[in-house]
Amino acid sequence: MHRRSTRKLLSDAIQLLLHHHLKPRKSIEECKQIHAKLIRSNQTPLQIHIFNILLNFYSQCNDLCSARRVFDQMPHKNVVSWTSLISSYALHGFLRTSVALFTEMLESTVKPNTHTFSFMIHECTTSCLSVLGIQIHCLVIKFGFEKDEFLGSALVDFYLKVWNNMDEAFRVFDGLWRRDRVTWNVLISGLADVSDVGEVLRLFREMRVADELRPNDYTLTSLLKCCSLIIEVDQIHGLAMKYGMESDVVVGSGLVDMYGKCGKLDTGRKVFDSMEVKDIFSWSSIIASYVRNGSPEQAVTLFLHMCRQGVKPDQHVLSSVLRACAEAGNLESGIQVHAQMIKNAYQADCFVGSALMSIYANAKELGSVEKLFRRIENKDIVAWNCILMCYAQKEELATFYSISLFRELCQTSTVRPDMATLVALIASCQSVLDLAVGIQIHGLIMKRRVGCETSIGNAVIIMYSNCGSIIDAYKAFDDIVNKDEISWSSIIGSHLQNGFELEAVNICKEMLAEGIYLTSFSLPLCIAASAKLAAIDLGKQFHSFFVKLGLEGDTFVGSSIVDMYAKCGNVEASQKAFKELQEPNVVSFNTMISGFARQGNAAKAIELYGEMEKMGIVPNGVTFLALLSGCSHMGLVENSLAFFNIMCQKYNIEPEPEHFACLVDVLGRAGRLEEAYCIIENDGSVLAWKTLLSACRNYENTKLAEKCATKVMQLDPTDHSSYVLLSNLYSREGKWKEASKLRQKLVNVGGKKNLGSSWLM
Repeated sequence: MHRRSTRKLLSDAIQLLLHHHLKPRKSIEECKQIHAKLIRSNQTPLQIHIFNILLNFYSQCNDLCSARRVFDQMPHKNVVSWTSLISSYALHGFLRTSVALFTEMLESTVKPNTHTFSFMIHECTTSCLSVLGIQIHCLVIKFGFEKDEFLGSALVDFYLKVWNNMDEAFRVFDGLWRRDRVTWNVLISGLADVSDVGEVLRLFREMRVADELRPNDYTLTSLLKCCSLIIEVDQIHGLAMKYGMESDVVVGSGLVDMYGKCGKLDTGRKVFDSMEVKDIFSWSSIIASYVRNGSPEQAVTLFLHMCRQGVKPDQHVLSSVLRACAEAGNLESGIQVHAQMIKNAYQADCFVGSALMSIYANAKELGSVEKLFRRIENKDIVAWNCILMCYAQKEELATFYSISLFRELCQTSTVRPDMATLVALIASCQSVLDLAVGIQIHGLIMKRRVGCETSIGNAVIIMYSNCGSIIDAYKAFDDIVNKDEISWSSIIGSHLQNGFELEAVNICKEMLAEGIYLTSFSLPLCIAASAKLAAIDLGKQFHSFFVKLGLEGDTFVGSSIVDMYAKCGNVEASQKAFKELQEPNVVSFNTMISGFARQGNAAKAIELYGEMEKMGIVPNGVTFLALLSGCSHMGLVENSLAFFNIMCQKYNIEPEPEHFACLVDVLGRAGRLEEAYCIIENDGSVLAWKTLLSACRNYENTKLAEKCATKVMQLDPTDHSSYVLLSNLYSREGKWKEASKLRQKLVNVGGKKNLGSSWLM
């Protein structure tokens, strides 16, 4: 009697441990202690249900060796014993062992039940084992379980997901004795992935009418999966309100996600706010909606609000908000999200780490990018491509770092380069010095027989263009089988970049003859070529394309038209094109201001600058360069000084050499040489010193000219202009000896005066 009560007490203790789900390490220790006591306390063999409890416990504690040992020691095994061990091996990734055990079970005296078959069908569905699934279906029929609704649900799911066979799924479904809500949900959910919304809604009506079943949250979310139109989402929203499930966390999250995908952000936000309980998927849906619809700042604000409410972010939320930070160009917010990553132990997650790398890469924080990459544990090809593209954007040694990382990638055993890898690799070749490496990479591309792929071919064109090899760029263009608009734009841009404007226009005509229409990418290139050729008639033709294609709202293309007319000397047409811009930005204003300055109309340029400030458009360095240039041509000294001070003090813009040169030029024209010298004494560039030297020659200020020439010779010893200008100044004053020494010095450093040339010849 005492032994029987002890056995029952120990058995109950094991069940209690299973019920409370103790930590694995503690549980496995207690399980082994109880197992030992059971063995010591019994004079008779343990009952089968106690063996099954131990078997199940060891499986839950991930100790498959002990579970198998218990199974092998069992004198008698029932269907629960076999099913428990089969499921344990499968759930831990040992599917082959699981199938072998199932086969062994069929050969034993114990026959599988509906739970055994259901589990095996589920594993076949998860692992896409199509043939094995059909074989098990045959066994289901053999054992007479084909009409069981529990097993039928698993078979319906199998035929829809593995075989994409709706006829067989319906045949199984129609043959069931009873169809409960779970079975209907499996069918509706499966069809939502492979069929249209009309068929799914028909089944939904049949579920309610034929079997009089009320839908649940899983039913409505399945309906939402197949929606593609906003009217369909609205209908399901109405059903959710009818059944009182609008505020349900699952249905509400699905509605928020679908409204975001359909662009109805306000409606999605109302649904989100009405939800009493919000889980991580709800927050992820609303944050992703704001990012998807171009409101990254709102997405970041929502993320911070979520964190304040104590909701722990997952990798999906973190990746969405990091994308928002990248689009907003907000490095500070990205750093805050990075802190949340570390706090929630996602710093080694590949998915989140790749998104964060993009933010630091955009901020030119390549050291941080490298650290993030090295901390990612299981790097996929996306992470490798991301770091390669970051290295490709380096200003110095981009090719060296990219090649080194590519070699490291090729030495890994788990990841293989793809086309995006080759695109990132070839993007690192950015100048003539990288041409040799670029040719080798192109050779690797041809070896892999992917040179005819559109994306790779486009990257090769750009590489050869950056390296100054226009002939190779055109060969790469010819190799592309399916040329897209980017291919044509790239080859047109390549010719324009390398000074072949006429050839660029001819290729544009060839593109139109092939039936490829001009777009907002290719049209500005053609307009720019017309501007460089000063071919205003050709520019007018492209202007007509601009109107015909309905691109009036494209400020970028409109600005190129303004620039074209200005460079062709037709300021009136340029001004008219500028006024037709719907939303002028800083680029379009700069273009028009430069046009006025180029024509010597500084007053109009200054007036336009005033309009720009009134509209709240912040000027940049190009704006002030155009203003300084216009003031310089007109001799407006005080205006030049005022604009220079505004640029530096009000807008904190660091002056470039061109800004100094323009300011020195206007001061030099006015004879204020000493003032100009004081401005550039510490910050002047070669261009500024040469400009001041020229002014000193005009005013015959030999003393200051000597200082300027000395500075130019220090910065650029091979430049001939400083020697010639100072020598001429010496000759004009009769200082023949000094002039002779200076010309001899020019010969010694290897400098010589450049020959004149004419654009018309």
